Amino acid sequence: MIDMQSSKVGKYDVWYENSDEFYELKKEIYGENCYYTELDSENPVIIDAGAHIGLTTLYFKQLYPTARIVALEPQKDNFVLLEKNVRENQLDDIELLNKAVAPKSGWITLNEPIGDDVWRSGTGVIPGGWRGIQKTREVKVEAMGILDLLEEQVDLLKLDVEGMEYEIIRNAKEKLRNVQHLIIEVHPRKDHRQSEIEKILSELGFHFEVDIDKDRLGKGLAQISAVLQ
Repeated sequence: MIDMQSSKVGKYDVWYENSDEFYELKKEIYGENCYYTELDSENPVIIDAGAHIGLTTLYFKQLYPTARIVALEPQKDNFVLLEKNVRENQLDDIELLNKAVAPKSGWITLNEPIGDDVWRSGTGVIPGGWRGIQKTREVKVEAMGILDLLEEQVDLLKLDVEGMEYEIIRNAKEKLRNVQHLIIEVHPRKDHRQSEIEKILSELGFHFEVDIDKDRLGKGLAQISAVLQ
């Protein structure tokens, strides 16, 4: 049973479990506008991969009320809150999938944080989380392949997939040009380099900027914001 509490975020009522995690993410998303993107379409198609409890999904709906959004979240407790936050705010045109995004569709193994006051946003492919300080356990989750998500034109693809971004971008090369705007959270991971992602984007014709996270809690992370030229 999830111990839920709620808070007002703009015009939305948002339910969450961990107060520290919620207020940190709220600050980044709504205070610092880290996902602000100017899209050409008034009715954009947006994929929110790694939607967590829905703060980014709600943020995109606030920016683009008539957007069609696909929000994917593999962690079961996060997904319960994501679904509650979307449904209770009576938002339309949002498809919710309790799945990870991966190079290919199927079942994959992720590492889920365990213990008291855990940040479930850290569920991903890296044991111990990207900072290497969490207790985690392996869980099997269903995944949707990135190529299946990019069958049609997408105005914005946001990837916050806790380390899987390297394989996803590598496998998505043939269809990444179906995406106009990309926002990628890049996590430190052994034997993987941010420069590999940047090289692929450059070769495909994306112009991008890199923002290095200097916050105490985010040190080591980077965000790549890219637009197809």
